[in-house]
Amino acid sequence: MSTKTENQALEALFEPKSIAIVGASEDASRMGGGLIMRFLELHEFSGTVYPVNPKYESVNGLTCFPSLADIPDSVDLAVLSVPAKIVRQTVEALEPGHVKCFLIITSGFGELGEEGKRLERELMDLIRSKGGRAVGPNSVGSINLWNGAVPSITQLLDRKDVEPGNVALASQSGAVGAAILTEAERQGIGTGHFVSSGNEADLEFSDYARYLVDDGQVGIIGGYVESIRKGEGFIDVSRAALEAGKPLIVLKVGKSDAGAIAAQSHTGALVGSDAVAQAVFDSSGVLRAADGDQFIDFMKVFNKTPASHGKRIALVSHSGGAGVLAADAATEAGLDVAALPEELRAKVAEILPDYAGFNNPLDATGPMVFRPDILAECLRIFLTSDHYDAAVLSVKLIWRNGLELIEELTKLHADVDKPFAVSWVAPHENAMEAIRKAPFPVFSDPARAARNIAARLLYDDRRRVLLADPRPSRDVEPGVAGEAPLGNVENQKAVLEAYGVRLPREMVAATIDEAEEFRAALDSAVAVKIASPDIAHRTEIGGVVTDVLGEDELAVACDTVNNNARRHHPDARIEGVLVQEMVNGRLEVLIGVKRDPVFGPMIVFGPGGTLVELIGDVNMLPCPVSEAVAYRLLDESVLGPLFKGFRGSGPLDLKALASTIARVSWLAADRPEIAELDLNPVAVLGDGDGCVAVDYKFTVGD
Repeated sequence: MSTKTENQALEALFEPKSIAIVGASEDASRMGGGLIMRFLELHEFSGTVYPVNPKYESVNGLTCFPSLADIPDSVDLAVLSVPAKIVRQTVEALEPGHVKCFLIITSGFGELGEEGKRLERELMDLIRSKGGRAVGPNSVGSINLWNGAVPSITQLLDRKDVEPGNVALASQSGAVGAAILTEAERQGIGTGHFVSSGNEADLEFSDYARYLVDDGQVGIIGGYVESIRKGEGFIDVSRAALEAGKPLIVLKVGKSDAGAIAAQSHTGALVGSDAVAQAVFDSSGVLRAADGDQFIDFMKVFNKTPASHGKRIALVSHSGGAGVLAADAATEAGLDVAALPEELRAKVAEILPDYAGFNNPLDATGPMVFRPDILAECLRIFLTSDHYDAAVLSVKLIWRNGLELIEELTKLHADVDKPFAVSWVAPHENAMEAIRKAPFPVFSDPARAARNIAARLLYDDRRRVLLADPRPSRDVEPGVAGEAPLGNVENQKAVLEAYGVRLPREMVAATIDEAEEFRAALDSAVAVKIASPDIAHRTEIGGVVTDVLGEDELAVACDTVNNNARRHHPDARIEGVLVQEMVNGRLEVLIGVKRDPVFGPMIVFGPGGTLVELIGDVNMLPCPVSEAVAYRLLDESVLGPLFKGFRGSGPLDLKALASTIARVSWLAADRPEIAELDLNPVAVLGDGDGCVAVDYKFTVGD
């Protein structure tokens, strides 16, 4: 949750009434205070500007102060563009409360290694002690084009005619963020807010995004993200953006997990840090761009289309090939390229040649390059019907009538409330500026247009699903048993049972006689497993023997698992042997927990038993989850079709499985010492018969 000083700092950053430039000069030819002074003047910042530099008495006609501390009034935003050692001296001289927010352009801190990180931490402690918060260090500044507050060294600001729009961008890389900002503007996407977060020693992406969600001028939030520092904050702001209907688009880099130590459980092996981040994005409605081009494409399509109400798309072109390209891309993306109903076929037949291709895609044929009005009318017929939710028009060249086409489509855009995109290959130069300013998105390829309109439709569909998800509510009270230390197998069993996880009848036997007494009482086949908190995968070392019948087989099984455990793990703690009733489920699944250092505990579900390595396809969600969300997790998994019955088999107990997932997620949320947990396999029985965690493995941390 945002603190009072954080809220004040963010308001001072984006809506400052006064800005002090430490390192100000009249030399705008070099990056630094001189350039920032020029930009503030060029973009007509209406607040008070305080130049600070002991070398000058005035800068650009304004009184120049020898130090920040010499400014008689309190300052909303202080921009520090001086050497690193001067930055600390500048802050040290201040009285508490003199500056609300520090924007640190200066580099030479955490990006330089351990010594730089130490200096950075000390600087942040100092700033906090002065009652302020900080952006950066190593930032290229911030921009609010709506009010002219542009304390930035971004060269796009050298133009006065840069128009603001409803996109806001926060970037950990100043150069990448500035390049995206500039290219987006070139393609007609107005960015009203930009902040370069730099090293994020204090304020970070989630803080900026949280403020921007509440800004009425912002409709889309974009982020270039190298690392997410506050996992819980990111999840919270993602939900807030989803509820506000403001798409959160991220270009998250750093997918590889190079150098990571191999995980000890199946869950850890299947779940890398990037996979966790992607799971959080999926569960929060965050759009992830694969690269810079797609990032800008996403901003364009969301900037220039309204929300959609379904996934049925109509495709129109004057080229059969272009229509096929668009259809393939739309289908692969998951849209419904719904067949052309007779009602609409009759309408378009009235305005098209009789040799047109009356399908979806609709091939209006080549002569329509000279009839933009008819192409637009075909789109209008589809978009005003109840049969389609969106459309893509694919055209090529159209040199003579390009401006007329833009005019017709602009009228259509004003009249319909459904999204559409245009693929326009090789337009004439005289139409380029009109295309850039068009209120609808234009792309250079039919497949690209279809994929991006699909992103719009799929986001809207996902948003409806996620907003319908109930908040997780606790339906399990584990009591005292659930608080037992997790250092031994018996306590682990007790904690699982306290959270409602059904386990087979079992006991840890210290002697053969104890094991036989338990087996005889069951009067059924048993499994014998080595009981050790130090052995992760018992089957791989011969630490499990199944389908044991009778006293003699039990004795042999106990010797086998003990000998194999001693041979493979001579230093492992052996608590005895686990004797367990055999459970034969219809399907084996994995329920796991992975505690991520950023996002905290994640519940993991996927194929279990021997299939876990063969298929390796898991679903994840941040903990805790509701039972209703667990149902959705199951439905979206690769195993989804099997739960309802497959090839004549009856349905499985989906309710019991969803309940178990929800309960394990609460266990993970309640017990932070659980680093990883594998319930594998969990045997899923027939509908009404429940599910049983046949084996489990805890990895316990601090």
